[in-house]
Amino acid sequence: MQNFRTEFIEFYQNLVSFLPSLSFAVLVFLIWVSIGYFVSRFLERRIRKRKYEPIFRIFLVNVLRWTLYLVGTLFALDIMGLSGVLGGVIAGASITAIVLGFAFKDIVENFLAGILLAFSSPFKTGDTIEVDRFRGRVRGMQMRTTHIRNIEGRDIYIPNSMLMKNPLINYTKDGLQRHSFTFGVDTPTNIHRVREIILEYLKTDKAVLKNPEPMVSIVELAEYTVDMRVAFWVNIFRTTAADKGELGEPVLSRVIGEVKELLLKNEINMPSQIIELKGYDRESPVYLKSDER
Repeated sequence: MQNFRTEFIEFYQNLVSFLPSLSFAVLVFLIWVSIGYFVSRFLERRIRKRKYEPIFRIFLVNVLRWTLYLVGTLFALDIMGLSGVLGGVIAGASITAIVLGFAFKDIVENFLAGILLAFSSPFKTGDTIEVDRFRGRVRGMQMRTTHIRNIEGRDIYIPNSMLMKNPLINYTKDGLQRHSFTFGVDTPTNIHRVREIILEYLKTDKAVLKNPEPMVSIVELAEYTVDMRVAFWVNIFRTTAADKGELGEPVLSRVIGEVKELLLKNEINMPSQIIELKGYDRESPVYLKSDER
């Protein structure tokens, strides 16, 4: 009983002597927590005004906040004389982090890829991208996956590491999109006249850009046609409400229809495939059937 009383008195005296250091350490820690909170809030507002991606804003703000929290913790432990304990905890945490890193390799890889994507910004929310045959509009980016929605309305969640390892196509980086289509005309047709008719029409279409200039060129002299290609540019950010669609495809559809009507109106023949039938056995008769009555 006497030993217990002695130990309790000793513990009480140590606690009383330790209270000033503990109180000061808690005060220092709270000051650093407050600094971390207000500085991170200030930084978040500044970044939001510049319209960075949410993942970039969240990552940078959290890194700053927790760095200041860690500095406050180090100061508090040093005031209480427990800096040696912290070193042991950090050493143990490092070993644990290595073990977990091997166990959750894919998760860590996607997390780091998300950080790199946030800083490099190859696309933003609303852009249409394609990677490894997956194509759609970016709806959001998390720490591990990027959410896109394809033209069929299906939601696709692509691992961020896939975006880093594979070629990434951004169709809407600057809003400019090139469209083209081919058609064939009769071999005797005046090609220069066809070209002038189509170019004159393209100059009057408000959705077709004048710079870069549209082109009408010959691509092939086929067996029974002269194949021509029409190529033009559109700015999908400036298309009218009637032409809104996936990568300006309504504009392409309208231009193809208008060109077809122009060719018919100007009596320019677009022939069907010609099939030649040959009979090599001259002794066998060929019978023809007519629908005329």
